[in-house]
Amino acid sequence: MEQQHEGLSQWQALVSATQKPDLGGIRAHAIVPEGYKLHDLESLRDNPSRVKETVKVLTQQALVGYLERFSTDDSVIFADVSNKRITGIIDYHSATLPEWCSHKAVYDCPLSEAWKAWTSVDKRSMGQLEFAEFLENRIADIAPVGEVYAGPSGAELLEMVLVFQETRKSEFKSVRRLNDGTFSVAFSDEKNGSGQAALPEKIKLSIQPFHNGKHYLVECRVRYRLRDGELKLWVELIEPDVTIEHAFNTVVDEVSKAMPDLMVLEAVAP
Repeated sequence: MEQQHEGLSQWQALVSATQKPDLGGIRAHAIVPEGYKLHDLESLRDNPSRVKETVKVLTQQALVGYLERFSTDDSVIFADVSNKRITGIIDYHSATLPEWCSHKAVYDCPLSEAWKAWTSVDKRSMGQLEFAEFLENRIADIAPVGEVYAGPSGAELLEMVLVFQETRKSEFKSVRRLNDGTFSVAFSDEKNGSGQAALPEKIKLSIQPFHNGKHYLVECRVRYRLRDGELKLWVELIEPDVTIEHAFNTVVDEVSKAMPDLMVLEAVAP
């Protein structure tokens, strides 16, 4: 038993020696004779030798909160524009000493459900029924009528959509552009005779590009194609990449303002 205690104290003495700072950048090494095993002594320390953790946060607020808790004077924030990723490296190198760079907080700017829904149908041709059902399901994304958007409102657009849902067995005759910013579609069927359905040439969305992020106004063109009595409809988002880039730069700017003492680099994190 005494031999076991003696052996343990020798290990602990070795561990204690490794906790002393290196001098002049010289790393600690040990010579181990042949036939011996290499043992990890981490579990014998009072605390881990260093933090090895990559925390993936889901919101901008969580990133700032984590950095406020753990950052030091040497921590650095990397803003990767290409991948829309912000990485805070807590244990980054100082001006005089290298560090492990193993403690990180990563915010990947996850896209919102609304953004994913609209970009999934961007430029994708749909029949009038599928198109109408999509608009009905996403009617809450339509921007409210005001100074920046003159309409139609979500309620008005829903009324237009409901007409298209009634035309599943209709034959479409013609499409005509009107002066009020809409286009009118003439149709006919055996049950109801002839009729008209209208849709705006443009709609404006108020959606969050990033999950729990800021709302942005995004314009969409409504496109159509009429061929052999069959109507196809789709939306084209106007410069969605510009919106995403602006949203990302806004997040970087706000994180920088929230952490004024940390360096922010537009670069890919190591």
